[in-house]
Amino acid sequence: MKTKQVKTILKPATICVALLVSIAWINNPAKTNNSPRVAIEELTRHQWTIAEYKETIFDTVRNLTLAMMPCDRDQELKYENDKTYKIVDKCGSVQQVKGQGKWNYNEGDNTISEKFSSGGTIYKKILSLDQGMLRIEFEGEAKKKITITYLSEVGKQDDSKADQYVDNSDPASIIMQMIRDEIAGMDKYMIVSLSDFVNGVDVPGMSKKVVITPLVNLSDRNKIKNYDPKGAEMKLVEMGKKANVDYIITGVIASLERGVGPDKKPLARIKYSVKVLNVKKGKVIRDDDFAFPGESKSEKSARVWGNVVGAIANAHAYTPYTPYYGYGYGYYWAGNSSRSLSNLYYSGYAARSAARSAGNAYYNYSVFSRAVNADERNSYVASSLSVMESIEMTQEDLHKFLEKSALFMK
Repeated sequence: MKTKQVKTILKPATICVALLVSIAWINNPAKTNNSPRVAIEELTRHQWTIAEYKETIFDTVRNLTLAMMPCDRDQELKYENDKTYKIVDKCGSVQQVKGQGKWNYNEGDNTISEKFSSGGTIYKKILSLDQGMLRIEFEGEAKKKITITYLSEVGKQDDSKADQYVDNSDPASIIMQMIRDEIAGMDKYMIVSLSDFVNGVDVPGMSKKVVITPLVNLSDRNKIKNYDPKGAEMKLVEMGKKANVDYIITGVIASLERGVGPDKKPLARIKYSVKVLNVKKGKVIRDDDFAFPGESKSEKSARVWGNVVGAIANAHAYTPYTPYYGYGYGYYWAGNSSRSLSNLYYSGYAARSAARSAGNAYYNYSVFSRAVNADERNSYVASSLSVMESIEMTQEDLHKFLEKSALFMK
């Protein structure tokens, strides 16, 4: 099975701040002006936190970022100039060092070797390293291929990296993923990267050029203050003119509530809007709102969704309007639809495995904290899954909206 990966980020902030990105790829030094030493200096200059965590078993890729608690995401990896490294776990009431030892860079095969102070060595292949983002790969237990994307304190503030990884714990990223899949499936548009868009790069091509920006998450009032939608749109249009882009697809998450449904299982309520900007005309040419549950548009989608779940997990009782939240059945219809978000999902087994991995022999480089017990993690995962599932309920309406929007994007 060949897995299609479309990468998107989701950040609550708007993409309106242009930051220059100086890429220093070291996985192929022959094609860069930056020496390995310059790249390694970038490695030791920062503290790195996890943005995306994936496991690959044979041809199956699982994005397990959703299973990471907020404190897991805050753990810091620091490589020192004296060739020591340290991983600080911030879960629990007291920060603790969960891993430390010696490290070394091998230019020949572009790997970092980490020798644990408790014994053992792991070899991490550097896939990419630039100003603010590090992606590595190594072999975990049971021959799993682990791929981790880290952001530095600089990378966290750089919205131009939004399409270089998928954070499936972020609702804005999930929605952007759906939009990217839809536009890519139309085969008549060129999707311009956020990096080129932010830097005003005019990418050559005959197709109409489209940029998809992260949704602004207005439900997070602690991070979004005094948001001016009209001003944000105008800034995007000006950036689009510099990059010679034809259309910009953007939007906002108006509200997001996590709760429980009538069956006492987690149920999320979400409302968001999507807009299509015509750069040359400098205005919005299409916009619509999407919500679940309770909206007439989404009820039809919910019934369809319930029928699909019923075909797979028909031994369990549920109402057609309430998602079934179970572990151990795989993730429903992943891979059966050309518009599915299968690369964002993972099986219930993987969720339980993630919770257990915090205490296994691979703890030195596990991303999961031992300070979080399995019940607490599974509760968090179930709540986050409810957000993903509620967004999925709106997918058919979003598909129709983008399909109609294509008639105006000529």
